[in-house]
Amino acid sequence: MLQTRIVCSAAVGIEALPGVALGTFAGRGRLASASALVLCVEDALSADVVDCVAAWGTPLFVLHGNGYAALPAVLADLQPTLLQVPLSAHDIARVVETAKAFDLASLPPFTSAVAEFVSRKRPTFACPGHQGGQCLDLHPAGLRFKQLLGSEVFKVDVPHAAPELGDVLSHEGPVAQAERLAAEVFNADETYFVLNGTSTANKVVTSALLAAGDLVLMDRNNHKSVYLGALVQSAARPVYLDNFRDGCGVLGGYKRHALDEQQLRLKAARIDPSKARQQRPFRLAVVQHATCDGVVVDAAALLQRIGHLCDYVLFDSAWLGYEPFVELLAQRSPLNIALTADCPGIIVTQSVHKQMSGLSQTSQIHKKDSHIRNQPRYCSRSVFNSAFMLHASTSPFYPLLMSLEVNAAIHANGNGKRAWSAAVAMAMGFRREVAQRCRVIQPYYGDRRLPAGQGDTSLEVYAQVFQPVRHETLGASPIESDLHYLDPCKVIFTTRKLHTDEQGGLPAIPASIVTAYLREMNFTPEKSDFYNVTLLVSPSTEAAQLSRLAHTLAQLEQMIEGEVPVAEALPSLASGQARYNDLSLRELCCAINTLFSQYQIEQLQSDIFSSVTSAQAELTPYAAQQAFIRGNYQLVALEQALGCIAAEGVIPYPPGVMCIAPGERWNSSLIRYLSAIEALSNQYPEFAPHIQGVYQCLNNDASVSLQVHVLATG
Repeated sequence: MLQTRIVCSAAVGIEALPGVALGTFAGRGRLASASALVLCVEDALSADVVDCVAAWGTPLFVLHGNGYAALPAVLADLQPTLLQVPLSAHDIARVVETAKAFDLASLPPFTSAVAEFVSRKRPTFACPGHQGGQCLDLHPAGLRFKQLLGSEVFKVDVPHAAPELGDVLSHEGPVAQAERLAAEVFNADETYFVLNGTSTANKVVTSALLAAGDLVLMDRNNHKSVYLGALVQSAARPVYLDNFRDGCGVLGGYKRHALDEQQLRLKAARIDPSKARQQRPFRLAVVQHATCDGVVVDAAALLQRIGHLCDYVLFDSAWLGYEPFVELLAQRSPLNIALTADCPGIIVTQSVHKQMSGLSQTSQIHKKDSHIRNQPRYCSRSVFNSAFMLHASTSPFYPLLMSLEVNAAIHANGNGKRAWSAAVAMAMGFRREVAQRCRVIQPYYGDRRLPAGQGDTSLEVYAQVFQPVRHETLGASPIESDLHYLDPCKVIFTTRKLHTDEQGGLPAIPASIVTAYLREMNFTPEKSDFYNVTLLVSPSTEAAQLSRLAHTLAQLEQMIEGEVPVAEALPSLASGQARYNDLSLRELCCAINTLFSQYQIEQLQSDIFSSVTSAQAELTPYAAQQAFIRGNYQLVALEQALGCIAAEGVIPYPPGVMCIAPGERWNSSLIRYLSAIEALSNQYPEFAPHIQGVYQCLNNDASVSLQVHVLATG
């Protein structure tokens, strides 16, 4: 369990102590693991020591016999405990006691309660059945599983029947303390911890706020969980906001006039004329606060345009959440808006595991609606928690809850701002290094180009309003003005130039080839589209690894220019794949480029996510889902789907957005787009995107055909 670690100067003569790890101060380095510091004056003056004690209150014992008056001012301000050498047994006992107390005090409430519970080592006759991992000792597979994860994770998987740990479903005891800590750190009225990702968090919100027939204002590029929660489960009716995809394939930005009140009321009137005339036609608006490509909506500016039309606004911040701690983004946060009684209620969902420090699947819901508490549109805690319990497990995995609480603690008291400031600086340095070393693979800044040698001032781009890249240079901006910004911690690289004369003799590089090479070189990128790659930078990112990554990207360009064979550059991919035997990397790039151009795949992708050319609804998603459940569907070849009604949603990855929802009619743009994916799957399957809701049929000639579910009638 907890490991008490005392860091000492070399002159300190503390001998081995039971249950205590002793470390020698090395002059500098991370001291977060130190339970106490016992240092000479010279070591105590180290900047790392001063920062550690000032930020975290780590106990500091200084070897000094002349009193506080003789201490340097910077040390005196830290108020260390003064000791003289040699240390007495009483002094050592005092250091150990203080160190152990600091270990416990460093833990936030719920995590501390779990640690205290585990320390009792009491026999339990309750779930979970592995009993702290003991059951795993009965079999070689169990033992090796335990070795892989470490034994401690099984010890903290404690019985949820222990009342002293509180209740997850009713938010009592230490669980409630943990959620209150998160609410305080993130500036919410209430916070709910969710253990099955923001997919579930979004469904909790839609279950609490939407009833059948309600109008929901939502992005066409919302995550599939919003479609499923709002439309399929709650049977609300959608009015879509039109989004823009730019010339580099970057998704984000509301099209110009998409937020116009008159247009929104006209759209609503086509569905429900009565609701369209109401002061607030929409029970809920669901806004993609940040896209996976790092385009961020200014929450306050958005509310000025549509807030008065909505009872509540849900900001899906799965791809953000840390913006209150990033100076460039803090004022864009929905949790930092000054709210009045005329504002909508604010809900924010955050994926704590994406770039913050939570374990996978950890998410949180922030509720900020006390300003409308006495209004009929207010969603009470009882209603909201009823929806929470509808989706929550009665057997929570406590390490997930602990990681949510610890994430809040990590970001408290200014620590979050310091950590994310360092991450932003690291991300900007990485961009500059790649820009200097590569010719085709370049950082994405929207339509802004940075003058050569601009250096650190490139950060100013992120303080400016975002403008997307577009092929045409004249005319008004295609997106809403003064609304969108870029996240400096989403590092986007484009892998081709808009104009071929800028390529420097290199072909455009399909982003899937870039990610394949990165994986070959032992990196894991977040995602790629056709010609852009997304890498996530967080406080845990190491500068040395970013430098190695920049070198790897430059190396890839050199291999393409040098006509290196695919089998040499991507050996694990080419192994056993005869189609790559006689291809160079350059030829592979050109072949995939030709296929993309032949099908106009980028334009098709933009079209299918635009409300102008997107599939039109014939049934509500709820009605279509009910027909699907009852078996009123058939599986048809893609080319036979034209004019049919979709029985289930189709979601290409990338971009992970539903291109057709249940109840919408298949059109030619959708079929042409998926036909291009089918062609790519047959010619170069390793570079084809994954698509949910589409099924592969293996033909007699070993080719693949795509099939989809459509309703049997209509």
